[in-house]
Amino acid sequence: MNKPARYAVKAAALLALLCFCRAQVLAGQQITVWAMGAEGKLIRQAADIFEARNPGVKIVTQAIPWTGAHEKLVTSVIGDMSPDISQMGTTWMPEFRAMNALEPLNGYMSSSLDTADFFPGARDSNLAAGQWYGLPWYVDTRVMFYRTDLAAKAGYTKFPSDWEGFYKFSKALLKVKPGGYAFSLPTNDWQIFLMFYWQNGGELLKGPALTAGSFEGAVEYLKRFFDEKLSPLEGGNDTDMLTAFESGYFPVFVSGPWMISQIHTSKPGLDGRWATAPLPAGRRHASFMGGCNLVMFKSSPRKALAWKFMDFMAGPEMQAKWYALSGDLPASRKAWASPVLSGNPLLTPFRKELDTAKAPPQVPEWENIAGAVNDAVEEAAFGKVTASAAREKLSARIERILAKSDRRQSPLFKIALALFIFLLPLCAVIVYLRRGKAAPAGGRAKPIAALFLLPALSILAVFLFIPIIASLIASMTNWNMYGVNDWSKVVFVGAENYVALFHDQVFLAGLRNTLLFAFIGVPISVALSLCLALALNAQMLKLKAFFRVAYFIPVITTMVAVAIIWRWLYNPEFGLFNLALAKVGLPAQSWLSNSWLALPSLILMAVWKGFGYNTMIFLAALQSIPDSLYESIAIDGANGRQKFWYITLPMLRNTAFFIIVVTTIGYLQFFAEPYIMTGGGPMNATMSVVLYMYQQGFKFYNLGYASAMAYLLFGLIFVFTFIQFRTQKRLEGKF
Repeated sequence: MNKPARYAVKAAALLALLCFCRAQVLAGQQITVWAMGAEGKLIRQAADIFEARNPGVKIVTQAIPWTGAHEKLVTSVIGDMSPDISQMGTTWMPEFRAMNALEPLNGYMSSSLDTADFFPGARDSNLAAGQWYGLPWYVDTRVMFYRTDLAAKAGYTKFPSDWEGFYKFSKALLKVKPGGYAFSLPTNDWQIFLMFYWQNGGELLKGPALTAGSFEGAVEYLKRFFDEKLSPLEGGNDTDMLTAFESGYFPVFVSGPWMISQIHTSKPGLDGRWATAPLPAGRRHASFMGGCNLVMFKSSPRKALAWKFMDFMAGPEMQAKWYALSGDLPASRKAWASPVLSGNPLLTPFRKELDTAKAPPQVPEWENIAGAVNDAVEEAAFGKVTASAAREKLSARIERILAKSDRRQSPLFKIALALFIFLLPLCAVIVYLRRGKAAPAGGRAKPIAALFLLPALSILAVFLFIPIIASLIASMTNWNMYGVNDWSKVVFVGAENYVALFHDQVFLAGLRNTLLFAFIGVPISVALSLCLALALNAQMLKLKAFFRVAYFIPVITTMVAVAIIWRWLYNPEFGLFNLALAKVGLPAQSWLSNSWLALPSLILMAVWKGFGYNTMIFLAALQSIPDSLYESIAIDGANGRQKFWYITLPMLRNTAFFIIVVTTIGYLQFFAEPYIMTGGGPMNATMSVVLYMYQQGFKFYNLGYASAMAYLLFGLIFVFTFIQFRTQKRLEGKF
């Protein structure tokens, strides 16, 4: 090798060494930050400021949609792939503490961080037993948004400050406008109810689960708005709030700071005709403390740098800048001295409420408790139970949710029992195969065939068979959020989950709705598909290609897009269905908020979305029937009805059987419709087994309980399919 070549090699080696060292330095000075929604897109700008002040440091930011944020964070904890820092909702904090995922911060705090500067509610959401597990990043609270022009017509130049004054104000508003309501008040919003409950002197989980008298007083006050038609008992959740605010349908509603920019942007014609005001007070002032914190995960290898970034984001200077970037309200009192905040009259009510805003109790089971609050308040609002009965029922349910088991089992016992349950179905399959038909005479086993089957069987085992058996094992345990990251807390409970399901009123309501959905939806879907296929095949319709595409488009359209269309159709204020009813002189209906109409409304939507698939299958089967069969029966003088009964229907028997079985299985697993459209309400009228299973498994993390539901649903589908196969065999000789 000549001298220039040797120099080139040495230079390349030196350059590679320098790049490697630089990469190592960067890796040691790099942290990953996750943020959700709009904050996930904007945090890059804050990271740039931090990097400019700290040369050599690299902040990697990742935006995560709110819809999948909770599941992604839990998955990262279980898979030990957590970021260094993440944004976290205030009500999620206790759940991740229970998983032992968050790094305690007391050891990192210095005197430069003034924790007393944070609003009390924001501070409380980060504290547990005197230990800090996060820092407040931004806050939000709730205030009243109201139409000042309509208030002036009603004789009010100032928003009322107490409950009784607000009630009179609402009655006056209703008299000066042609239609609609005075106040948008959801029947199942636990945040709004808790604000009134706290204002009435109530407390949560401080001694008794609920404060007697305060709960009843809050329920009765709010129920008065429904009883006197000041707020809609049905249909309020289905209305577009901004449109209703603009039209005066809802001149008053409760919301957070994000609504200010939405009104300015979407409804600029309302500028100067609306304002914000503090919530009317009961015995005391109280609002809901929301917002997000920044947390550090225990798995972070760069905790010192992570803390430095968290401290930077929580400081008053950066919190004021963050408001200018995002519009999120600062959690720091000092940041509110910024002119852009203190000089905005629309933000003044928010600043007032933040001093007394309260956060929900810091318990890991809060999401489950919040759902129970929704159910109890909704039942009382609809008059199904008295306020006192609702409190007693809710208190008992909260106690069951918070109940802890002291049972402990040795690791050896749990492993042995899990192996026994795992091997039991495997042995049953082996015994079944060995009792099968004998091999033909002269035949012999060929072990080499197993090698060709091994790749496919391995994939099926890893992704199908093993998860199925693992789910069976999980259904016999108490596996919940406490055991997600600590297997020592998981114990076998036998059939307790299965027994509990038959005493769970929400599950039983979901089971009833699931069966109704299938029993009504399947016959309608199959019959409609067959009729349309017959029409297409009989040349009754022109432009057949167009209709085939039109029928199939809903099948390939995403459920989210379908839901947007159907929510507009079902809209109680300007939906097409209600407009059609008005044309014939019938009253408008609350399609998705009426407990009698909600499930049929979802069935109608599901049939519309799915019938095109069955239509195409029926059409293909019809076109495969030989014309000679119809010609022969026509010679014998058969009419159209006889041709259908004696030729078409028997020839479609196998196709119809396939369609009925597949459609029944699909309808028994209905989930997307209530998940997107109604959330299971009103009063669990559209709750399904799969939706409840999803809530228990991926929202409340009662994984053992959810697994038991999955197996009960599997048993239900198996029974229905078995009955359908038996019925098919019995009908074979009759057609």
